[in-house]
Amino acid sequence: MRAIVGRVRASLLMRLILIQFVLISFIAPASSHSFNFWNETAVVSLKQRTALTLVAQQLGGGGFSLAGGEYISLSKWYQPKNPDFQIDFLTQLSPNAGILWGLSTGEYAKKYSVDPSFKLGFIFQYPLSSSSRLSFSFTQLFAGGLKEKTCMADYGDIGGVQTVNCRLAASTLEPATTLNYLARIPAPDRNWLNLRFNMNF
Repeated sequence: MRAIVGRVRASLLMRLILIQFVLISFIAPASSHSFNFWNETAVVSLKQRTALTLVAQQLGGGGFSLAGGEYISLSKWYQPKNPDFQIDFLTQLSPNAGILWGLSTGEYAKKYSVDPSFKLGFIFQYPLSSSSRLSFSFTQLFAGGLKEKTCMADYGDIGGVQTVNCRLAASTLEPATTLNYLARIPAPDRNWLNLRFNMNF
């Protein structure tokens, strides 16, 4: 319990620090007529998010047999209809500070979905000399987790049609109990902290 409380407090503290930095950063440039948000914003990365796609493919690695003997493979249900693309931006506030932010499209398949996400963070750079610098960055991802969907299974005269976890439809568990094992997986990169030292030779 103490560990959980500690993690919650740390998360709240990082959010407060982030919010304070954002407010200070945007209020300060607002007083200057020369600051233009879009002129100071650049794309820093465009990539496909694959971590949760790989998890979904593992979830769909099995299958089950129907009462008539037909085998149903889950793999086609866990193939994404669209990839989850992430685009990240840097809005420069000063030569040594900026806002990191980004968006992702989300990902959808027949039996799972990955929510769209919004990324927000900051980056500081401290010059140590004319040829070296120390940089610190932190980002937090909001949403972007994987949610598994259910199936409808017909258990005949005894059980009837019931909502069930697709992967456990043929297990010995009660259909209602299988719902407790639906995957709810947060984005693995929801908190990112980076400290980097650069030196030019």
